Amino acid sequence: MINHLMSGRVVSDMHHHDSSLGLMQFHDPHQYMYSSSSSTAGGSFLPHHHAAFIKDVAPAEPLVEILEEAPGAAGAPAMQEERKVVDEAAEEEEGEEAAAESHGVRMIALLMECAVAMSVGNLADANGALLELSQMASPYAASCGERLVAYFARALAARLMSSWVGVCAPLSLQQHDDAGIVIHAAFRAFYNVAPFARAAYLACNQAVLDAFRGQRAVHIVDLDMVPGGALQWLSLLPALAARPGGPPALLRVTGFGVSAALLHDAGNQLAGLAGKLGLPFEFYAVAKRPGDAAAAVSSGLLLPGKRPGEAVAVHWLRHALYDAAGDEAAAIRLARWLEPRVMTVVDQERSLSSSSSSGAAADDGGSFLDRFVSALHHYSAAFDSLGAARPAGDDASRHLAENGMLGREIGNVLAIAGPSRSGRERLLPGSWQAELARHGFLRARWGSGGARAQMLAGACPAGLGYTVADDAHDGTVRLGWKGTPLYAVSTWTWCATTHGH
Repeated sequence: MINHLMSGRVVSDMHHHDSSLGLMQFHDPHQYMYSSSSSTAGGSFLPHHHAAFIKDVAPAEPLVEILEEAPGAAGAPAMQEERKVVDEAAEEEEGEEAAAESHGVRMIALLMECAVAMSVGNLADANGALLELSQMASPYAASCGERLVAYFARALAARLMSSWVGVCAPLSLQQHDDAGIVIHAAFRAFYNVAPFARAAYLACNQAVLDAFRGQRAVHIVDLDMVPGGALQWLSLLPALAARPGGPPALLRVTGFGVSAALLHDAGNQLAGLAGKLGLPFEFYAVAKRPGDAAAAVSSGLLLPGKRPGEAVAVHWLRHALYDAAGDEAAAIRLARWLEPRVMTVVDQERSLSSSSSSGAAADDGGSFLDRFVSALHHYSAAFDSLGAARPAGDDASRHLAENGMLGREIGNVLAIAGPSRSGRERLLPGSWQAELARHGFLRARWGSGGARAQMLAGACPAGLGYTVADDAHDGTVRLGWKGTPLYAVSTWTWCATTHGH
């Protein structure tokens, strides 16, 4: 909705495939809702040839009475009144639609005015626009666009306060288990409402299965386990147990994250399922960010040491919910130290401009106005996709996903300015791919293009507006909404040769 308005009135102002995993696609039974309606209208009338027939067969006097009582004559005033009511209702509906469109255009215009004023330091004008927006937009509105504007206005208000009194600080979960639990609940709601997380997990897990084929000892390292908890790996364990050639002799999972309580809960869930499947299992919780832990892993103090013959898979979910990685360059050095057979990365697609082809997340750099525009396009599509999946205005799961996940990301992207916004050592746009390549990582592909497309098509039904694009050049899978890419899934492998470096 927002992209449509911005493009109109407002912008002009400014190789093997393990089939066992393919069955593990989770769909909320209430996710897809359809409605249909039909209406008929009509009225009784007396055709001319019926009047002629009556004249031929009936006497003159009764004829007068019959004609006077004919439905076409007696019902004419009622039909006219009915048409008048219908016309008035149609005019009223058109008026409401026009008013709603005008309301939406005005909100976006105010939002843009506020962002422009804030970008040049005109805090008074920005505050005036925000005061008006606070009366126009609600996060509980039925309109996806109005809810989106409400969250953007909230983020801009936080940024305005930060500019005045410096009250905002980097969003972090350090020592705050309660905040981690809230984010985990919001992520689970997002997982259930929209198919993006499910499809990303499906692609990553299939890449891990391919990398672990024939390996007896396997080790999964999740660089941030707080948002999804055990959700991703709960669907992988049955596939490992049922793989051709038998299950691995030992499965180890190491989870990083700043919420010890969530890590403990995830470990218990995985251990319980592994016990039921008969999988030998070990879980290690590292209650730190991977960038913070990287300095000590070589001594074996925080991360269980590498074991001979063990196949390692690293998973990295890059997001803007909070500063999850710390020093991202150090996190990549940690990944290189692990020498993984596969590294899966899920990243957000928020290019700084429409001409950008890097697919880099724009929350990592660029001017404030660049971040604002790219975020507005990205989250407009995200809110529309959630609204289409759960159209009811009071849907609790959708509101939890919007408020606890998307709204928090918008706040981190826009509200907190400067290097501290998402960590002082956060890599610049596109540079994390270059940093991976510098440390010996090469792009890798899992399965064949046809197998990938078939698997992900079931997770992201195109008929509902979801899109899946498979990049033939580097194997990146992009998940989106009506052609707008929102998330990218890429796979890498570490190569120790000089050519690899």
